[in-house]
Amino acid sequence: MLDSHVLCNVTMPVFNRPTTTERAIRALAATSRETPFCITVVDNGSEPPLVKALLRLREEGLIDNLFLLPRNMGVACAANVGWELVPTALYMKLDNDTAMTRRHWLRDLMALWSHGHPISNLGGAFDAAMLHKTPGCLQTPDGELGLCVGNLPGQAVLVPKAVSDMLGFWNEEYGLYGGEDGDYGLRMQNAGLPQYYYFGPDYFTNIREEDDARATYASRGIDKRRLHRELAIRDNMGMGRLLMNKLFYQAGLRSLKPMRRYRVDDVDAQGRVHLSERREYKEFQRDLAQATAPLQAAFREHIMSFRPNEAATAAVQTVMARHGQARK
Repeated sequence: MLDSHVLCNVTMPVFNRPTTTERAIRALAATSRETPFCITVVDNGSEPPLVKALLRLREEGLIDNLFLLPRNMGVACAANVGWELVPTALYMKLDNDTAMTRRHWLRDLMALWSHGHPISNLGGAFDAAMLHKTPGCLQTPDGELGLCVGNLPGQAVLVPKAVSDMLGFWNEEYGLYGGEDGDYGLRMQNAGLPQYYYFGPDYFTNIREEDDARATYASRGIDKRRLHRELAIRDNMGMGRLLMNKLFYQAGLRSLKPMRRYRVDDVDAQGRVHLSERREYKEFQRDLAQATAPLQAAFREHIMSFRPNEAATAAVQTVMARHGQARK
């Protein structure tokens, strides 16, 4: 049942990075709730020191809803748990390295967004170039409302219930750190729904702790660069999951409301969440892998047999000759 007293559920998936995480939570808690929102934190199996810190922040009243997952289930799963368990008219996914700096951020975003189509998503543009990339940026009394024709960054993105009723939650197929943001953008495009930018630097700042982040991921054997690279083309030259889903969505082969991978079975008094993988999801993935094996083989053959056209060949020959690398 929707909480009629809270407009927006701000869900922050977290995984270690205790300093960054606490700064992000405290920054959000310090903003105005004139337009009411709640803070939902979903921990993805962090080390004990961060879990203790989160419990302390909940006791201080800075976290409204705290859910603890048994292990790192991936960003999409954690974000979905918060989305599902705290239903509101509006949902926001906020990264745990993002500090809100504008006191009345939600009030002002709602005013800006009111100049766009009501059934749409809203996300922060990193800079002016992103905000203005697509022609048609709306100049409003409440600021600039940019148009997004790809996918919105997931750093501080807003999704109304009217959209999630149509397209569902984040796609949980992408593993620990994957393409859930890009996937949602593809579904928005194929559903014919608009996506808007607000100017992110007017609302939030990035908390930079690069060494902390690298240590966190390296300690768990997570190579984020490789995971993102393989969304399109895998290292074995197979088709990446995001590219394959793009083809399926565009061809009308796949529902724009993907099947959830995990089911919430129980939440105890401490907020520990018990989940299970859905049987129907495992069966779907098994059958899909068999059905797409010929597609993967054809794609790999296409990549390996690729040849440049005449213009590209001539340009490369010129460079090789200029630098003494042309075959004699």
